[in-house]
Amino acid sequence: MNVRGRIVKFAATLFAIAVLSNSALFADTEIWHYWLSGGEKDAINALMDVVKQENPGMTFNAREIPGASTEMRRQLGSAILAGNPPEVYHAGLGLDLKSYVDAGHLRTLDDVWAKLNGDKIFNPGLQKIVKVNGHVYAIPMNTHVVTHIFYNKKIFDKLGLKPPKNAEEFLKVSAVLKKNKIEPLAAAAKAGGTIYHIYPIFIDVLGTDGYMALGNGSLSWKDPKVRKAFEEYRKTFVSQYMFGWSGYGWAEAANEMMKGNVAMYMNGDWVVSYFENAGWKSGVDFDFFPAPGTQNTIVVQVDGLASPKESKDEKGAKALLLSAAGTAGQAAFNRYKGSVAANLTVKPDIYKGVMKATYDRIQAISKSGTMLPNLAVMLPPPLWSELKTQVETFALKSDDATLDKALNALETIRLEQLEKKAFANWSGMN
Repeated sequence: MNVRGRIVKFAATLFAIAVLSNSALFADTEIWHYWLSGGEKDAINALMDVVKQENPGMTFNAREIPGASTEMRRQLGSAILAGNPPEVYHAGLGLDLKSYVDAGHLRTLDDVWAKLNGDKIFNPGLQKIVKVNGHVYAIPMNTHVVTHIFYNKKIFDKLGLKPPKNAEEFLKVSAVLKKNKIEPLAAAAKAGGTIYHIYPIFIDVLGTDGYMALGNGSLSWKDPKVRKAFEEYRKTFVSQYMFGWSGYGWAEAANEMMKGNVAMYMNGDWVVSYFENAGWKSGVDFDFFPAPGTQNTIVVQVDGLASPKESKDEKGAKALLLSAAGTAGQAAFNRYKGSVAANLTVKPDIYKGVMKATYDRIQAISKSGTMLPNLAVMLPPPLWSELKTQVETFALKSDDATLDKALNALETIRLEQLEKKAFANWSGMN
């Protein structure tokens, strides 16, 4: 090759290097999430607007992962193995988070936490499910209550019904509704839509200590009290489910309440934004009451964000997380999400109607009641998955033989997970 040829080749090489360098420099910092519909989609869009405003000169991309947490785990696992995971992902907390930490796949966020003064701005209970061995691995975004029952206020007002305070009153209200050709309770099988319904029954029958014992793995699923809880679930809730509930997703079930076909719906308070986006007015068209057995207790679910260690842009990841944890990011996200911000410094004026009442109830429970974690973050993933399956199976065919099989299956997995030392002691979380 002559001199001119070598110069041309050298120049081409430099150009290629420059292009690759610029591609790496200006590549999007990516977040994977499954906030896909209604207010949830508005929430992530509002959050990303704040992230972009606070980080000029950086580029960010939000990628939707349909299929909720199950599909997120599958796709994230494949991406980690391939060495190309997102910088940030919508993370399960508690034991789900710990499983990734134990496998060495998450970067610590202690420096982000320190900049935020995280120990001051996040509830101590929430801190326990984002820290592993004293190090921070996720940023909590919100607090969802999953033990509230929403109701069609106009139906209740027309029939002169008052929100029930216990199981006996709940069954009386349901009987009046049935007499007036209105189905009492909406439910949905898709994405584990019935699992939250059994929580208040566990709390009522087992007490808060018994609920925590299930999460810690110290209570047998074949204990007579656990069986009684399933029987009460059958009597109180399953018998009131709307016709064909197993074919519905959570949003479709909410539609049935808005149409006036069903009077009540128990789901996480993310459904609030769905109602409001559909034109329903909080406190006028719908309201909520604590599920029977939870007058002084709430069960919360928390969305979190974590960062895989194998992702390319650590700087971009931490910039995104810092904005997501700040007051502007959390206010933007939770204003649309139908949840209460995890960051305690967010002013409550972002809430209105039902969500303001939820915020007030969380504050009251924090002072004089009991806040319990979702079993989803407490149970080892195999047991949590089996619990969702068995609760739905029992709801579909709620005879004693099905209950026997359910409890035996759950107990078998509990013993297997105990042998593997897969449980954690979450007793301090309440």
